[in-house]
Amino acid sequence: ESGKRQSQREGMPPRDTSSDRQNISTTPLQPATTGSLGLDLAATVSMDLITPQPYKIPTSIKGPIVVNNTAMGALLLGRSSASMLGLIVLPGVIDADYTGEIYVMVHALVPPLRIEKGQRIAQLVPLPQFTKSMPPIAMDNRGEQGFGSSGELALLTLDLNTRPKKTVVITCKGVTHTLEGLLDTGADSSIVGPQYWPPDWPVLPSMVTVTGVGGLTLAKKSPQVTICLDGRTVFTTLSIVPLPERVQCLIGHDILSQIGMIL
Repeated sequence: ESGKRQSQREGMPPRDTSSDRQNISTTPLQPATTGSLGLDLAATVSMDLITPQPYKIPTSIKGPIVVNNTAMGALLLGRSSASMLGLIVLPGVIDADYTGEIYVMVHALVPPLRIEKGQRIAQLVPLPQFTKSMPPIAMDNRGEQGFGSSGELALLTLDLNTRPKKTVVITCKGVTHTLEGLLDTGADSSIVGPQYWPPDWPVLPSMVTVTGVGGLTLAKKSPQVTICLDGRTVFTTLSIVPLPERVQCLIGHDILSQIGMIL
C-alpha cells in the first residue's frame, strides 16, 4: 500500500530527483491480487508538495492500457490508503487511444508532504470504450495529447509580484532578522527558504511527522521564534523548505489565523 508503516518501508531506495527518472515503460500493468479491479500506478520521482496546489506526478507508464490484448480506456482514481494519509488524487479519464505517458494529478491535504519514488499513489480502473460506435467530433486520435489538450486551453497565471507581501521580523534568541513575506492563506504551514535563514541560527530536524505517501518527516525546522507582522506578535516554529525563486518566506494560515489577518 502507498501509506506503509515505518517497519514496512525499511529497505526502500534513497531519495531520487527527476534526473533519476526511469525510462517510460510499455510493460503491461498488473493487478495486485486475483480480485483487484484496479491497476496500481507508482511515482517515478520523489517530490515534495509544499503548497496545496495540484502537482503532476509522472509514472513512466505509457498508454494505451491493454487488457487481454485489447486497448481500453481507464478511470484514474486515488487509493484509499493514500487518501487516509493526506494525499488526494484528482480523478481523471485515460482514453483508449491515448499513447502518451500517464501522469497523476495530486495535491496535499495538509502540506508539506513528500512522495517517494516507487510509492504506489493511484490506480487505473480499465473500462471498455462504449462510445466506439458513435461518430466523433474530430477524426484525429488522442495520441500523446493529455490534460484536455483535445480542446482549447485556458491558462490562469498568478503573478507573484501582485500577491500581498509584508515585512516580517523574525526574532531568535534576541537576534532579529527581517524578510519579505508572501501572505498565503492556502498554505497551512509558514516556510522560510533555506538561503534566507541566517547561517548562524539553529536548524533542527523535525520531530513532527506529517503523514503522507510513504510517511513524511519535515527535513528541517526552526526552533521556537517570535514573528512580528503588522505590529502583532506570534510565537511559532517555521519550516525550512525551498521556495520559488524570489520568495523569501511564505506566511501561511498557521500565523495569519493567530493574528486575525484576512486577505
